[in-house]
Amino acid sequence: MANTSFSAVEKADFFGFPAWRIRSVSGASALIAERGATLISWQPELGQEVIDGYQDAAELENHIAYRSAILAPWAGRIKAGKYVFADSTQQLSLNEQGEALHGFLAGRDFQVKEKGAALTLETTVPAQEGYPGEFSVQVTYSLEEGSDKAQHLSLEICAKNTGKDPLPLALGWHPYVRFPGSSGISNYSLEIPARTKILADSQLIPLAGEAAYAGIKAPLHIDYLGNQKLDVSFRGLIPDEDGVVTTRVRDLASGAMLELTQEPADAPVIHIFTADNLNRDSRNSLALEPLSHLPDAFNRADARASLRLESGDIRRLYATLTYRKNNNQ
Repeated sequence: MANTSFSAVEKADFFGFPAWRIRSVSGASALIAERGATLISWQPELGQEVIDGYQDAAELENHIAYRSAILAPWAGRIKAGKYVFADSTQQLSLNEQGEALHGFLAGRDFQVKEKGAALTLETTVPAQEGYPGEFSVQVTYSLEEGSDKAQHLSLEICAKNTGKDPLPLALGWHPYVRFPGSSGISNYSLEIPARTKILADSQLIPLAGEAAYAGIKAPLHIDYLGNQKLDVSFRGLIPDEDGVVTTRVRDLASGAMLELTQEPADAPVIHIFTADNLNRDSRNSLALEPLSHLPDAFNRADARASLRLESGDIRRLYATLTYRKNNNQ
């Protein structure tokens, strides 16, 4: 059971960008920027930061490393930014690295829809080059405390096709998590309840067809992360007795645990990234990314039907981060 009571939802500022701070009666707090509806900070306890978010305005404005980014209408990369939908070939604009990466939302300003028991931000994305259709997105954040004193931050992404024609639409979230006081991820353990690892090429594009799917022993346990590098998607996720999928990260030094819970019907994929080669603080945190579809899903025949969102229809993604100070909670 969880308590969703708040002491305040307050207007805030992040280096000149409008933001909102949620404060829970438990003492937890979260800071969300209107730019990208981006989670900047989550402190389950005062001064105990577990989100490796943007540190200044330049990082947020340029969405460096997509820290805590909301991903839509696709997640990951689309090969060469090119795809075919409804018998029409589309070419998305590419970044400086020649990639079409993580959708359109990271650079958009959201507006407040509701604030009270939760904070909801929304935006409408017009048709544009390579994506000739309009859609809207609402992002809702809430804080809860469990009966066992575990702290929860919950996210809901709700996308609606507001145009007249069907669209391909995938969703995802890109938070980087870390343990308070840790100096890197080497002393973490990781458990992923997945049966399938996604094999990809050097550009992180999954291999074609069935060649992308490699069976693994479930759940995948990495008892000591050390210097292992991961930038890998997994599917075939195994729900627990509550019907949700939980990925667990433990700090072997402190005994603290972070969990990412996702609904397998809405987010049947998780991507794990060990934050290698970032502009700052490489391997200081671990990205746990719940996704509705694989990277490059726009070019996969096995994703065509599930990507299609009819006019007026809605696609949702739910995820919850949970922080426990020790494994016995």
